[in-house]
Amino acid sequence: MPVDISPENEQFIQQQIKAGAFRTRTDAIDAGVELLRRRTELLDRIDCGRRQLDQGDYHEYDDRSLQQRFEQLNHRAHGVMHVQEER
Repeated sequence: MPVDISPENEQFIQQQIKAGAFRTRTDAIDAGVELLRRRTELLDRIDCGRRQLDQGDYHEYDDRSLQQRFEQLNHRAHGVMHVQEER
């Protein structure tokens, strides 16, 4: 299916293909759409976080409790990494 884009964007895509960043025009356009999809998902997550804050759904931390929370997350992340490495 042909995709019509501005001449400037077409030129940029062709430059990226010549530089080896993409094999085809379709690959370049798919990469752009994937970035748009990720951006949209990120903005949706930000909106969700804002709603949670507005509704009072958050935790307040002082320096000590924040450090403890970081340590918990660090241990959890390392636990996940070890499980993945074992697979």
